[in-house]
Formats: sequence, C-alpha cells, structure tokens
Amino acid sequence: MSEKTSAYVFPFKPFASLSETKETSTFLPGRTVEADYFAPMIEAVAPKLQLPATGPLSERLLQFFADPAVCFGDPDWILQLGPHWKEQFAYFIDRNEPIGFTILGFPFKAPVPLKTNRKLPDFGEVAMLARLHQIGAAIAEAYEPGAMIHVFAEGSFHEMNGMPRADADAYFVALEETAARFGYDSYVKLHDTSTIADEVNGFHALWDEVAADIKARRDSGDATTVDALTAAYPVTFHLNDVTAESPEAIRLAYLNDPAGAALRQKLDGRSAEGVVRYRAFLEARDRIQLLERYAPEAVALTVSPRPGRIGVRPLPLPADVLPYHGVPVWNGKEGTLSIVYIWDLRRQGLEVSPVHLNEDPDGTPYLYEV
Repeated sequence: MSEKTSAYVFPFKPFASLSETKETSTFLPGRTVEADYFAPMIEAVAPKLQLPATGPLSERLLQFFADPAVCFGDPDWILQLGPHWKEQFAYFIDRNEPIGFTILGFPFKAPVPLKTNRKLPDFGEVAMLARLHQIGAAIAEAYEPGAMIHVFAEGSFHEMNGMPRADADAYFVALEETAARFGYDSYVKLHDTSTIADEVNGFHALWDEVAADIKARRDSGDATTVDALTAAYPVTFHLNDVTAESPEAIRLAYLNDPAGAALRQKLDGRSAEGVVRYRAFLEARDRIQLLERYAPEAVALTVSPRPGRIGVRPLPLPADVLPYHGVPVWNGKEGTLSIVYIWDLRRQGLEVSPVHLNEDPDGTPYLYEV
C-alpha cells in the first residue's frame, strides 16, 4: 500500500482521470473460472511467512511484525514499544492459548459507481484475507496453539454514508462465505460491528452521546478533534452513497465543478455529519472496550499505522487503495495486483480481460487482467 499513513484513517487516493470523459480502454469478453484459477496470484500477493528461527517466542513475534514483508508504516513504531507487545504476546503464551489479534476493516463495497460496480467481495478481499491468513499460519508454525485474528467488519459505518444496512449485511455474509471458500477461516474470525452494536446494551445511545461530545469539542476548536475530523473528511466525502446519481453528476461534484454544486453541497452536509459519526463510533468503542468483549486481551493490528498499534500491510505494493474502494486489477506480466477505481481503469488505454468467478452471486467481474 501507499507509504502515506494517517493516525486517524486510511488516506483517500484521488481519482486519476476525473477530467477525462472518453473511455480509452478496451474490455474483452468476460470469462468464468473456478476458484483455483487464482491460486498462483494469491501465492504472489500473499506469500508464505515465517517467524525468525531463533530467540524467545515473544521476541521472534516482535521481529516478525517489524519485518517489511508484514509491517505497514514505520517499524520503529512497533519496536519502540517492544516490551509492551512482548508482554501482550506473553499473556497468551504463558497460558498456552492461541494468540489473539484484532483488526478493523472490510466495511462494504464503496457505494460509488466511479469506484466499483460490485456490492460483494471480490479478489481484492481474497488477497487481503490471504495475507491475514499467512500471518496466522506463520505463528501457528512456530507456536502450536496458533493464533486467531479477529476481524471486526465495519458494516456499522453504513450509518455514516447513507447506504442501506441490507447492503452492508449482505457484504458481511458474502465475506464469511469468501473466507470459507478460499480456506481463510482457520486463523481469521469475522465479526460484524452492525450486529455487535445491536447486541451490546446501550451502545447506540453511547454512540449518540459521544457524537454530541465530539461536535462540542469541534466547535470549541479542540485541535485533536479537528485534526481527526479533517483527516477523515476526504475518505467520508468519497464514500457517501451516490448510487442513485448519474456518473456525470458524481464526477462534476467530485471536481467541485459549478455544474455539480447541488450534489456537492448535499455530500458536504452528509460528510460533516459522517465524520462525526465515524469518530464517535471509534471513541464509544474504546470507551466501553467493545472489542475486548469479543477478543479479550487481543493485540491491536491496524491498516492505519500509528504508535500503539501494530501496522500490517493489507496488500503489497503497488496497491495503494483498500480492496473495498475499487476493483482488483492483475498485471500478469509484472505479477502484481492493484486496486483501481473503475472510472480510471476505463480511461487507461489498456486491453482489459474481465474474469468472473463461478457461483459468484454478484455477477460482475471478480478480477480484471491487463
């Protein structure tokens, strides 16, 4: 992924071709494949990992997560807190239990036709799940009780962008099916934050309370609050549900063209509220230790690296967009995977071969090859 990171949110990557309306790529007829077709690609983007061979297990784990093959962000952020992480690892090792980890992600496919034409997971999610699986497999190879990575799918964020909960729920169900189909459910356990928010008594009320508190801090000029909301704004703005709008209307609004002013004003209003709801969820989650209820004492992983969390790279370079924000594009000649906004893919002057996965209920391409 991009080396540009944020302590608050995975950064938004601007569109490359919004000023261009003419499509220059040629799309060949689609073809349908079985799941094993993707095996060589998965091996390339999610290769087998290993812990260092010698030393105490907790130290080997520390060095493993600082390895560039695993680490996202500055490895010093991990190493500087070495005693803390080793203490967390030791909690499980001393009890001879699987080492628990948590990570947030996989909310839903972006409800933005300029980003993706899918609603359900595709090869991008497969690749990210595969990389998490390889982390678990490497630990299990060195430590018999193994590991469990608890993925908290952020379907609850549908509340911040106006998309139907049914779409977020369907995505989560399909994500579970994808993990099982490709064999990535041994070390990865998926949790749906929409369901969790419903299950935990009083969470929705707390979410509202924290949102009001954040607005008050924002309005008073609290620097930390303002910085967090500002960092999340570009992502939130470009994640609003615009599926009812025409691609041209979305394009003009994104370009801040006067012809798109009405839609942009609507999206600005939604985003101002959305960034507050986003931050409020995270703060309410931490205030009541929500994740602890489902993964006690687990080690915190993240794709938004910062001191105090272990950053793990969700996809290898050249990918610099998270898989749910675009479409997966495989370059067979270079053996690389990128996540590309479909608007941009159509304007890159490429010959593109759409690949469908058999029995995929979405019906749109699972992967594009160039």
